[in-house]
Amino acid sequence: MSKVGGVSFRGYKKHKKDLKNRLAKTLRQQAKQKKNRKAREQKKQVPASASAERDASPAQRKNAASINASSVGPQQEIAQAGDTVPLLFCKRVTIGSTKYGGTWIQPDLLKQASYNFEGVFLYAISQGNVATTPSIQQAYVGSVAIKFLPNIIAPTLTQYYKSESQMAAAKNVCPITSGKIFCDIDTANYTSTFWSPKGFIDRTNPERPVLYVGTRDIVRGEGDTTNTTWTVPGTEFRAYETATGIDRTAFFWSQGAHPGGVGFTFRFNARFSNQQLVGGGAVGTTEIFQSPGTYIGPLANYFFIIYGTYEPVVEIYPEGTVHKQTNTSNPASTGELYGIEREQSYSTVADPTSFPSSYDFTVFSDITFLEIEGNIFDAFQEGQPRKTTRQLSVFYKNGADVVLYSQGLSTTGPSNQFVDLAMHLFALIKRANPNNASISQPIDTSNLQVLATFAQNVKAFFNGVIDQSVNVVEYVTSIAPFFLISFISKNGRYSLQPLLPLSSNNIDVSTLTPVKTFTEADILPGSFSKVYFDQAQRRDFNVSVIFRESSAQEIGGQRTKTVRFSTTANDAPTEQFDMTDFCTNQEHAEIYAKYELSRRKHSTHTISFDVPLLTTSLIPTQIIKVQRQRINTTGDDRTEIETYQVTSIEHASDGTTSILAMHFPVNGSGISLISNDVVNTAFEVV
Repeated sequence: MSKVGGVSFRGYKKHKKDLKNRLAKTLRQQAKQKKNRKAREQKKQVPASASAERDASPAQRKNAASINASSVGPQQEIAQAGDTVPLLFCKRVTIGSTKYGGTWIQPDLLKQASYNFEGVFLYAISQGNVATTPSIQQAYVGSVAIKFLPNIIAPTLTQYYKSESQMAAAKNVCPITSGKIFCDIDTANYTSTFWSPKGFIDRTNPERPVLYVGTRDIVRGEGDTTNTTWTVPGTEFRAYETATGIDRTAFFWSQGAHPGGVGFTFRFNARFSNQQLVGGGAVGTTEIFQSPGTYIGPLANYFFIIYGTYEPVVEIYPEGTVHKQTNTSNPASTGELYGIEREQSYSTVADPTSFPSSYDFTVFSDITFLEIEGNIFDAFQEGQPRKTTRQLSVFYKNGADVVLYSQGLSTTGPSNQFVDLAMHLFALIKRANPNNASISQPIDTSNLQVLATFAQNVKAFFNGVIDQSVNVVEYVTSIAPFFLISFISKNGRYSLQPLLPLSSNNIDVSTLTPVKTFTEADILPGSFSKVYFDQAQRRDFNVSVIFRESSAQEIGGQRTKTVRFSTTANDAPTEQFDMTDFCTNQEHAEIYAKYELSRRKHSTHTISFDVPLLTTSLIPTQIIKVQRQRINTTGDDRTEIETYQVTSIEHASDGTTSILAMHFPVNGSGISLISNDVVNTAFEVV
């Protein structure tokens, strides 16, 4: 057999065929991979992350969004286990004749009750003590202030708060003291069954044999119903065991609770006099079996006595026959009977206003709660009872009380200062202690009053809601630049430092004096590098800033301002900065936009270099000067001197210090071009 290159011809043909098959297979795989790359990759769900996913969802944001005045607004958000309790941080101040700050919050509904057929609602407003209670005119349901809702007469707002120490001293005393909503999860006043002529299912609390109970009924409808009732034949009634579906109807009739047994006819909304049927109940008539706040004791074996089972049972009443002239001696009713609404009270104790010492409600400590009493429900829909409400929006002038580092730790109270917020967040994670500022916390507090005065001067205030679980270091680091501040590591401690040099608590537009000059004698050979920013970052652009109104008459109204240099074209690219989480005034939004524009215009590059270990206190944000001799191939020999702002310093174990700095140019008088633009340049604001 002939061979080619030492391989038999047959073997060569087989080898060639195998190569061809493998190549075809490879091409198919590559085509498949290419096709798959065009599709979105399946998102991988992190195990046990449902609560975190909900926490991060847009629906959980508590900063109020704008509501279209022609809309009733979204339905009320309901709190769930694992949700983050928000932190309301704001303070309304007057500077000159202008009011700044305060914020709208859209809290989740924690509990809902019905007390004597009046709605009662409980919301978690904030961690910490919010000492200011909002006015009834500044609490909106949907797009309407509660005070002006058509179905409400005298609504009330009540705020509750107990500190951790207060709760620790009396763990069984609930901070919500109205007696209408309770801390105990098994104690509640609520509307349960709605008995309708169109048919209904009656459910009894499964824990009825062990709970204390109160019951009340009210007639719902329109117009005159004083001669209207409805009937359901006993033959159409059914009772089923909930867990198994077993029919318990026969046992129910065998107990003889109703004369005539299965031949009995149920009549609803009936009124009697001397045991004679005289008509129906008027709309709004209540039948009170136990007044609100009073209870009858548990009925052991409740389900067994009535239905012959120890499991809960539901009763099913089909559509009945309406009788508008129940008493033939009187005229027929002209109104419409929607049905009968039942309000029930259940409790684990006989007196829920005084729980035994074995109960522990400390989970409700250090939270401000808002209770609203009044029928803020949506309107009746085709005769159905009102259960839902629109989203609550409340304007708060002041937020939670915090330690005021901005005033030198002299007091506590609400604040709009970012430095106070940063320190409060560290206090929440036990990393700050106002009683021992220099030792017990890894944060430099020596300059916080200066930064607060600067913020006051430029009107950079924090008025908003922190409504998600955050990493404190990451949060403070990312938000600080919006206040022209940088959160840095300084000599082993955290520190807040201004992004622009300050003088007399304002942006310094005088000649700068660098804290240190580095020359070639200082810089280690071969360590110096310069990186220019991409041209796209340096081109002319418009800055669009979004912030919120702080008007107490407009829910979370958002505004947008576009800021640019006067020489920038209208159709230049636009970069948007969202400051709605904390900014409520135009001056704050503008100065940040000016800083971004000026920095991008004048700062062209960054540098990095190494020097022998620095023992001085050089820190990020400080201004340095770098002087080097520039020599190129054409024999150009000149001294190059530039100013920079330090952005990072790292000390290595080999005895060197690495410095990263951003170009921070000055003019011929040594004045910062960035600072001078922010303070003195006339920008266009539209």
